[in-house]
Amino acid sequence: MAAAPSDFFKTERTASEIKAELLPRLFEVWTAAVLQNDNTAETAVRFMDLQAGLDIGEAAPTAPQVLRQVYKSTGSRTDLNKGVSTILYDVDQPALAELQEKVEQLPFYHDLVHPPLTLQEADDEALAAQMLEQTTTGLAFLDPTIEGLSQRVLLQAVQTGIPDLLMLFNPKAFGNTIKRAKADSLWQQLFGERLDKIKAFYKQNRQADRREEYLLDCFEEIFQSHGFYTLRFRINFPDKKQTSHYVVFGVKSEQAYLRLKELLARYSDYQEDGVPLFGANLQVQQLSLFQEHYKYSVTRLAQELAGSAGRYSNRSLQYIYESHSISTPYTLANYTAAFEKLMKDGLVRFINPKTGQAITKLTPVSLIRYKK
Repeated sequence: MAAAPSDFFKTERTASEIKAELLPRLFEVWTAAVLQNDNTAETAVRFMDLQAGLDIGEAAPTAPQVLRQVYKSTGSRTDLNKGVSTILYDVDQPALAELQEKVEQLPFYHDLVHPPLTLQEADDEALAAQMLEQTTTGLAFLDPTIEGLSQRVLLQAVQTGIPDLLMLFNPKAFGNTIKRAKADSLWQQLFGERLDKIKAFYKQNRQADRREEYLLDCFEEIFQSHGFYTLRFRINFPDKKQTSHYVVFGVKSEQAYLRLKELLARYSDYQEDGVPLFGANLQVQQLSLFQEHYKYSVTRLAQELAGSAGRYSNRSLQYIYESHSISTPYTLANYTAAFEKLMKDGLVRFINPKTGQAITKLTPVSLIRYKK
């Protein structure tokens, strides 16, 4: 029996294991969100796996899983077979060749509307960039520490807004890459004046956790300043405070952001009040008696919502959650708990949207009516 998502990181995981576990699920969520309102586009959206050979040794490598998802959706409302084309690349060309052979042996391979393109030669990197320029939507999985195509696609995403990015990397390797970055490097183009600030911060601070947090904050700020919704998920080694990997995503679609966040929340550690920490094995000291120390909490959320009558009165719980939770860790369950607290305090009522009658059980479609 497969482990529950919340248990997955209780065992130390390699990058290949993390990719094999998460990427097919993240891909499914992203494509559903992006294509649900636009499944008639003439140009297929691009999915680029730029570490396609990373998990070739896993029991269920990503590429066959993704292609199986694509094929199984044929004819459905969200037809990935029609709407998604796949590009596979890896700097490890022998591993990529082995993967291509496995992919071509899939029983449904010849039924794929867009057979996956495997980039075997360095010259094909230019082709991949050209193909991305010809679409309005794309998704790339990459490790930003790997030179070549991965870093060029990363820079292209910032400069053009395409593609969306799912990134998996080791923070120590990332930090070492940034420390060595030269003034005329790709990192200078990407970070701009932040690069000098990061290097200065590293010189002034020797604590690894503070360096790591500062670097990741700067990294996310780059994408946020270009209109991306971002989230990072920290994975610590079990029983250690040291970070093993980060999963970071940057997407343009608000719906994709919300659905990806909901998926990663299933793997997360939580505070006692149910707010996810978006990380695993964090060993955060719990402060259940002193929730005012939390940056985010159900109590703080209820306080924020209590003063939002003008914005949210007579809006559904789902609308309020989707509108208010951007750039916060809050989940739909957190909003339910917060509004239930406000109802007990006599500040709101829950309304059935069909009958207009007051109700006691809150559902996503229930209206929140603030009392005057």
